[in-house]
Amino acid sequence: MAGAKLRAVRGPHPHPGLKHVSPIVVTGILLFAGAELAWSDQKIGGAQIVINVVEGNLPSGNQVPVAQGDNVFLNEVVRSSADSKANLLLNDNSNVTVGPGSTIKLDDFVYSGPKQPGTIALNMTKGTLRFITGDANKRAYTIWTPNAAIGVRGTILRIEVTPTETKVINEEGIAIVCHRSKNEYATVEELRKRHACKELLRPNQQATVTPTQIAIMEAPLNAISDPIINEGLGFAGGLGGASLAGLAGVGLGAAILGGAFAGSSTSTTSAPPFIPPPVTVPPPVSP
Repeated sequence: MAGAKLRAVRGPHPHPGLKHVSPIVVTGILLFAGAELAWSDQKIGGAQIVINVVEGNLPSGNQVPVAQGDNVFLNEVVRSSADSKANLLLNDNSNVTVGPGSTIKLDDFVYSGPKQPGTIALNMTKGTLRFITGDANKRAYTIWTPNAAIGVRGTILRIEVTPTETKVINEEGIAIVCHRSKNEYATVEELRKRHACKELLRPNQQATVTPTQIAIMEAPLNAISDPIINEGLGFAGGLGGASLAGLAGVGLGAAILGGAFAGSSTSTTSAPPFIPPPVTVPPPVSP
């Protein structure tokens, strides 16, 4: 049953062990698996770009690769390897870029439509993340880290998380950053009543959250650049829907734009400069 459910989640192929079973029995099993999937795995978005090795722990208990074009589900834990990244688009049009060596959980997703109240929450335990809010009501969005809760108010944020520190850089819009205790899954509005909070009101402001304080400063140059996927990788959709795993590293898009693949070199030969022919002046005519 787990195999049938796994295939129902990540692809259209039937379970290989069912090929000698009666079609009626197979249909019944797959219908039952589909019903189980509908109850346990709620689709909330999809993977737009996947670079190298990214895996998902599904709420049903399956651990499966995440490939370009795959669905992602409520309560799925998405993990990227050290040289890997993924870009996810959620059903509310939130844009989530998971950086290398990162772990996030798609913790809560209640979406009723554009501008409508809801609850859209991510739980980020380590690594880097770039988050662009979707079209739900702006108070719907919360990102939890081990020591912080971030209220996202129509915003683009870059976030870096370690077990003891959270850094948040505001690219655009407004964000609210609060202390939180372990396992305190509350909204920013609730946390403001019992914890210290700070606001990021301008582009390039950075909040650094430690167990004792929230410090606000101007972000250093190129701070938290890891989660950003080079726009040169936008050609991914032209690869027949395949994952970008196996391409030559995360910086491949820049290498292609520069005219060379990683590890290869190109040379060009310039045409010789144009030299005009000499001008002959005729001798004067005698009278």
